[in-house]
Amino acid sequence: GLKYEYTTITDLPHFDSSIESYEVHSYNPYNNSFRENDEIRIPIHQQDIYVLPSASSIYIEGQAKLFGKDGHPSKKTVTFTNNPVMYLFQDIRYEMNGIEIDRIKNSGITSTIKSYISLNEAESKVAALWGWNLNGFQSDGHFSVVVPLNKILGFAEDYNKIVINCKHELILNRSNSNLNSIILTDENVQLQIDIQRVQWRVPHIKVSDRERLTLLKHLERDKPIQMAFRNWDLYEYPLLPKTTKHSWSVKTASQLEKPRYVIFCLQTNRKSNKSKDSSVFDHCDVTNVTLFLNSQYYPYEPLGLKFSENKYSILYEMYVKFRQSYYSSPIDPLLDLKDFKEKAPLFIIDCSRQNDCLKTGPVDVRLEFECSTLIPDNTTAYCLIINDRLVEYKPLSNIVRRLS
Repeated sequence: GLKYEYTTITDLPHFDSSIESYEVHSYNPYNNSFRENDEIRIPIHQQDIYVLPSASSIYIEGQAKLFGKDGHPSKKTVTFTNNPVMYLFQDIRYEMNGIEIDRIKNSGITSTIKSYISLNEAESKVAALWGWNLNGFQSDGHFSVVVPLNKILGFAEDYNKIVINCKHELILNRSNSNLNSIILTDENVQLQIDIQRVQWRVPHIKVSDRERLTLLKHLERDKPIQMAFRNWDLYEYPLLPKTTKHSWSVKTASQLEKPRYVIFCLQTNRKSNKSKDSSVFDHCDVTNVTLFLNSQYYPYEPLGLKFSENKYSILYEMYVKFRQSYYSSPIDPLLDLKDFKEKAPLFIIDCSRQNDCLKTGPVDVRLEFECSTLIPDNTTAYCLIINDRLVEYKPLSNIVRRLS
């Protein structure tokens, strides 16, 4: 039958006038040195403003230069990897009133894994804004990108409300190497990457008088405001032993921060190797991966993979179901079956459904994996753990506490 709203012809239109203006302000770092290993701190000192971190972005511009061994500039075209600018930074963290709220380690690897599993095809096209291109890209070396903070930090992705009466600081630590951002096969050519500008572009929200009164009352009462989000926590096993079976004790977590999703992947001889693409992962003929949270294990049955015979459809199904589970959005994968195997064979373990009532004490996170051939030399394992985090802040007394 007809829906009820088809017949509500007398309803008056509703106009939302709670927000009077939305202005993006650019904030600059204390320092103007953006060399390898430098710390770049970008503060917002003004407290009597309403900011929207989830809609903020980082603007970065710079240039990659190639030189011959004689020191003269080379006219060769620069070949960038996928997501190259994020590989120029090691850690990126966000602080409120001097307390760390969220952080990612190894920004290039973390944001690349998260984007592979989160983006669909339309979003992937928009992501060219920050240099996302599945096949990498070539240019004369100049680059300027706008990286949304919600593609870097779980806090910005999940907490989409304004933050009132706080000091904010975004801290970016430059990587110690630029080699993960480019592909360079000529041994006679040297690379230099200069970052010329870094800015944090943050929306300021001005609200109507009625909304301002409501917010002022909340401020005066100093009632704690809770912010819940999912943290992206990367762990690395730098050099795996040459074996066909391995057990990796990843971390010990608290009950509050235990894993909800675990993404496991491997890379062979790619880290800081200028002739290899650092945004690509390798399957290394893995046949099975099991995640243990204490004695509980996931998935329930062995995977039984055989990449050499293209038997990996169960793993691909785990990949395509991630968006549906994580965002409650339709299944719409970025990678097709072939690209999944060749670019990002990621082992995505969904452990979001757990009995949280009965359990106390620490959670030992362990991964066991088997391969049909020996793990190659110079193979690194990565484990991205996505867990819940809860932070509260009191806007008047400026107290910020991490509850988990």
